[in-house]
Parts: sequence; C-alpha cells; structure tokens
Amino acid sequence: MEKTLLLIDDSPEQKTVLENLAEHLRTKEGINVLTLYINPNEREYLNEEKDPDLDKLVAGISEKLKGLRPNLIVVDHYYGDSSFTGLHVIEKLRPIKKFSKSSIFLISGKRDKIVREVFEDENIPTSEKVNKLAKIIDYGIEKFLDKEFKSEAIESLKTRDLKDILPSKLREIDEGRIHVLNPKYKELTMDQLADMIDANDSEAQVIINEMFELTLSHYVKLNEGL
Repeated sequence: MEKTLLLIDDSPEQKTVLENLAEHLRTKEGINVLTLYINPNEREYLNEEKDPDLDKLVAGISEKLKGLRPNLIVVDHYYGDSSFTGLHVIEKLRPIKKFSKSSIFLISGKRDKIVREVFEDENIPTSEKVNKLAKIIDYGIEKFLDKEFKSEAIESLKTRDLKDILPSKLREIDEGRIHVLNPKYKELTMDQLADMIDANDSEAQVIINEMFELTLSHYVKLNEGL
C-alpha cells in the first residue's frame, strides 16, 4: 500500500522529518509513503522581483504531482517576508481536482491566532472579515498545529480507507474496461471510475455496489460447486 505526503514549508530541515516519518510507516506499519517537499522560496517559484510568486508555486506543485493525488498535505503558514501565507496556498489548491479531497494540516498557524489576525486587520471591513473566516472553514483544514506534525501525520496516513485503496488498484489495470455492468457504464475505463470515486461522484457508489454484488455472486457460485 502506498500513500503520498506533500509538505509545503520554507524550512529545509523539515525534509529530515519527512524521511523519518516515511521510514517509520514503512517499517512499523507496512505502508510505503512517497514524500514530496516544496519550498516556496526556491528560485523556480520566484517572480521577476525575486519574490515568491503564489501562481508559480501552485503551478509548480501541480506539475510535480502529475499523476499523483496526495493523501495528506502539510502546509506551513508563514514563509518569511512572502506576500502570501499558507492559507492562500490552500485556497488555490483546493479547487484543483487532485487536491480537493486531500487531508490538510496547517502548521505554524494556530486557529485562534489566525482568527485574531483576521479580526485585528484594520484594512478589512467587518463583513469581509466574516466572509474570510467562512472561507477558512470551507478549506476543510483538519488540524491547526505548531511546527511539530510528525505524530499527527503518521496517524492520518495509517488510516486505511476503501476510498483510498480502490482508486489506486483500479488505476493499476491499464487497459481494463467495464463490460458487464449496467449498459449506461459500458466502456467506462477503470481510470475514469477511479476519478469518479476520488470526486465523490454519486454514480460511482452505484457502480461499486454492482461490482461487489457481482463479486459476491461469483463466490457463491464457486462455493456451490464445491
């Protein structure tokens, strides 16, 4: 079983934390974790003024995770003198399909501190402050943590969910197509079904139910023949 962890942080020493985390899960839990580290202050994400560029960062993240859907994204909230924060990064990532269902931890940004920062900003009218807080809730951030995230990440990645396992298994069937289900889904590829599951498409559950029914009936017939 393999999972993917993305860390967006401007502290290079955090790469060691990723290595230790991956080693723990591999040796103690039997889970292989692909870890990716992104530093927003690296040259490839800077604009012409040599400042971190949010759009370049998000485009770079999407490119580096081509073909991958991270199970967990750990986002640092502050990047030195950068004009954007971790919340801005999350706001840009969430609408992208591959990141829409990922678990997200925000580090260096306690919830009460973020709320206080919003309400103490004199440049934002009250109505906009309320909208901003509502958006933060909509981002679906699971945990607001201090800099330490290893133990929480291990617990999150240890979770084995059918919705995590099934899409990856379906994608391993390169040219497989569905032929025996409802004609409505005839010729649907396994990769397309995996995408539907990841997107929480209501029809995906219908297909999965039918697949399980066919599988169970197959085993019943095998048992009857014994």
